[in-house]
Amino acid sequence: MGMIADESPPNTHDVGCGPLPPVPDVGPTNHPPDCSHTHALDDSDASLSAVASTAPAQAHVDHTSLPPELWLEIFRYATRVPRARTIAPMDPFTPERPADYAWGMNSPIQSMRTKCTLVRVCRVWRALATELLYEHIILGGSRRVQLFCRTLVESQETERKMLAAAAPLDGPPTGHGRWVRHLDIRRWRTTQKTAQYWQCVVRSVYLCPNLRVFSGLWQDTLPQGLLPALEQYLPSTLQELYWQQNSVILAANELPIVTTPFLSKCSDLRVLDLCKIRILDAERSLPDVKFVSLTLPHVVYLGLPTCPLVLRFASMQVMPALQYLILDADGPPRTVWAPWVSKELTNFLDRHGAKLTTVELLPAVTQSFRPGPVGISAFLSPTACPNLHTLVFDCREKAVCPSPNALAQISDRDAREHAARAAAHVQTGSTGTAMPLLEEAHPRLRRVGIRGTGVSRLYPNKPSQAQAHLSVLVGCRALFPALEVVRTLGFLVSTSTDPFAPDVFIWWTERFERVGVDLQDGEGVVWLLEEEVKVQEKAGEKEVTETLEPASDKVGSARTEGSPNEKLSATVAGAKVPLTAQTPDVTEGP
Repeated sequence: MGMIADESPPNTHDVGCGPLPPVPDVGPTNHPPDCSHTHALDDSDASLSAVASTAPAQAHVDHTSLPPELWLEIFRYATRVPRARTIAPMDPFTPERPADYAWGMNSPIQSMRTKCTLVRVCRVWRALATELLYEHIILGGSRRVQLFCRTLVESQETERKMLAAAAPLDGPPTGHGRWVRHLDIRRWRTTQKTAQYWQCVVRSVYLCPNLRVFSGLWQDTLPQGLLPALEQYLPSTLQELYWQQNSVILAANELPIVTTPFLSKCSDLRVLDLCKIRILDAERSLPDVKFVSLTLPHVVYLGLPTCPLVLRFASMQVMPALQYLILDADGPPRTVWAPWVSKELTNFLDRHGAKLTTVELLPAVTQSFRPGPVGISAFLSPTACPNLHTLVFDCREKAVCPSPNALAQISDRDAREHAARAAAHVQTGSTGTAMPLLEEAHPRLRRVGIRGTGVSRLYPNKPSQAQAHLSVLVGCRALFPALEVVRTLGFLVSTSTDPFAPDVFIWWTERFERVGVDLQDGEGVVWLLEEEVKVQEKAGEKEVTETLEPASDKVGSARTEGSPNEKLSATVAGAKVPLTAQTPDVTEGP
């Protein structure tokens, strides 16, 4: 952004009133001849050449014929960066694809370089691409903040002079700030602590009237007057807020965002992400801190850390539209908070659990591979989250913990052993939680996503925590009658370098198939072994069926090596597509 601010601001007349691409002159429309009044054309070469010679030449069409809307979409595609326009979490079950050069190799730096190149091509492209240039602004050091503020002020003055000379102003000029949609301020510990820096930050916020996303990353104590200033100058169009503070001492009032009515200013807030708040004295301050109760009517996505203080703050808020919850277990300390987290999470679910439809648990960033302080069984109780239909967690978390009565009804030996081991851990307190065991079936859980799974954790002869989750989901099928899909998020079988990855994944797929559940990899593909494909037409509809083996006793058997006559097939979005190059024979009904 510094390199943009060092340049002179673009001409406002060119930016706001740039000429549209010229429209080519298209000749008159040629209507086909009326065959009722003409004879049939002869098939001789002379007749064909005569007809071709009488046809008028087509109009010249080049890149200038594209309308501005298409050019803008092309520019967005070329400069796309994840989380640039929104910080709302994507659906975790969106099918993943192997990274390519268009979607997987674009970084924020490369995107900014491309945008700077686009605005230098011509005036027409400058008028179109300037909007993208200021769409997502990242401000780090003091110099960059000052240069960006200066650019906004100069563009505003230029627009005021040009519009005043043309016509009277209907409102105050906005300059380039009208294109800023996401303002990302990152204040590091090395940033100069001057009053001018904070004045430029607040003034930049004021000069962005159409701001939709505000991200604040603060690694040091905030000044006393910053939050009231942001509360005054943040526009009413703000819909998404990300707030990160490290090493917060709550006793010193270093986290005013949860102790002041700051969030009440954001009446249209839809996304509230507080996952990266790190409080050091949470255990000492828990009995003394007083939180304000606010009404956030439009918050749908809520991100929280596994911190008892922040969980208590969220429990006191009124959020009637809440549906999506993210719990982040990354942040010190972890073990000493576990009893408090369990208690505050129970209070939070009592207040908001009935509204939750999707819950995502993020693991701690650590090399010990230990589970987080929150057990997944806390969300699977029908009284805690009765409307939950999607649950996403990491494979390091402890498996589902059924009650002794439910445990006695499990017929699968492996599943019963894994479930009994998880229940024993909860009873002895080794997980640091005291979550209740599952007594009843959850009526609405349809999708389960497991992150961190690789082929090395799926080999049946190498027990792992990922296998414990899969075994329990298969063996405890009665506890989840509505379960349809289990997906290994982030693990793509087609990109694995292990030659036995398809066979190992198919072994697990067959176990899930016996209980009526689809096991999918990260691409949303169900891997099966196929002998034949039959297509039957009944009542005008075609039904595709695939059989694994002619003998039913071979279905679901463990296969570590596929036989030569077996073919791999994939099921994508419910349609089974064979991976072989040959097209299977299709027999249609009468």
